[in-house]
Amino acid sequence: MLPPVHYALTELLIVAACIFSVNKLSRNNYYFALFGIVLIGIAAAIGAVRFGLMSTEFIVQLNKILALYAGVLCLSLVATQIVFNLNFKILGWIVFTLSLLSIVSGFVWPKLLLIKLIYFWSILSIILVLFIPDEEISKRIVKSILMSILLIGFLTVSKRGLLTDSIGADLSFHLYHTLIAIWVVSINFAVKEKNN
Repeated sequence: MLPPVHYALTELLIVAACIFSVNKLSRNNYYFALFGIVLIGIAAAIGAVRFGLMSTEFIVQLNKILALYAGVLCLSLVATQIVFNLNFKILGWIVFTLSLLSIVSGFVWPKLLLIKLIYFWSILSIILVLFIPDEEISKRIVKSILMSILLIGFLTVSKRGLLTDSIGADLSFHLYHTLIAIWVVSINFAVKEKNN
């Protein structure tokens, strides 16, 4: 049975959010975060093709695999960007190396590590944004909340989410993908240096 065509709509919403963010991130030279967001956009574009145009076995598998790996790599690259924005260049390159190692380990042990890596990089990013200098502590907290949107969505309304069964597959799908789009747009504010 083919999935509903309307599933493509929130995939396209993510694509639009990615285009917006890539434009903003490029202006600030935030290339690590930019590349991560591009990966999310590619995964969403393939999802839009899967749900809107053709649902071949190849497209379905590509969408499923790319969604997880793009998520891990995007989150790790966003964490890398935050460390660079904190002006810890050497530590930034170390985090970037860990990012690459984590994605390689995800390929070697996907069932064991992929979900754990999503949690790890999400939580690390949420903590790291609290250290981006700002005179107002409230702005740091807002940045941390924005960074946590993806993790909250993953825990509540993704396929593995706590609320998915109770609210139904269609609604949970659209809520999850809408939260991803909001997170993608909010990255521009969340990782931003005070003087940039």
